[in-house]
Amino acid sequence: MSEESKQEAQRTEAPPVAEAEDAAGRERELAEARRRGEELYARLQYLQADFENFRKRTEREMEMLVRNANEALVSRLLPFLDDLDAAGASLRGKAGKGLVMLRDNLLRTLREAGLEEIPAMGAAFDPYLHECVQQVNDPDAPDGTVKDVVRKGYRFQTRVARPAQVVVVKKEGPSTEPKDGEQHA
Repeated sequence: MSEESKQEAQRTEAPPVAEAEDAAGRERELAEARRRGEELYARLQYLQADFENFRKRTEREMEMLVRNANEALVSRLLPFLDDLDAAGASLRGKAGKGLVMLRDNLLRTLREAGLEEIPAMGAAFDPYLHECVQQVNDPDAPDGTVKDVVRKGYRFQTRVARPAQVVVVKKEGPSTEPKDGEQHA
């Protein structure tokens, strides 16, 4: 065989071995790229879920912040509302009507924001809604009912902004304790 034919034979034999090694290398690279792509995709999904949770948490925190700010403002306006009630009740004529109109406008605005008066007169005493400032004996009213309202109470949205200060009926029954000068037999 001539030198030329030997070289030609080597050229024809070498490419199939080189191509097989090259194909195996490409398959490894492709498998590595697929693995890396799947890894990045999983990481992307995790980051998307994490961002969605962050967005929802931030929304909740902002709603709570606004609600607390509104509640604080309304609580600070309640004494002013009480003063308008007292002033409107004590004045007669146009001045009294003007104060009552002013109070009604303020109350309407606060109601639109979520303020509501806690009903107390004649209701059963509820320590979560009422604050007992005095107890009285009344034979005509049932025990534990609100006889009089000293200061109105209010609820803002779902929370009690200020409990109503009330006078509660407490029945006094016959005493079993000895009175001064008496002794048990």
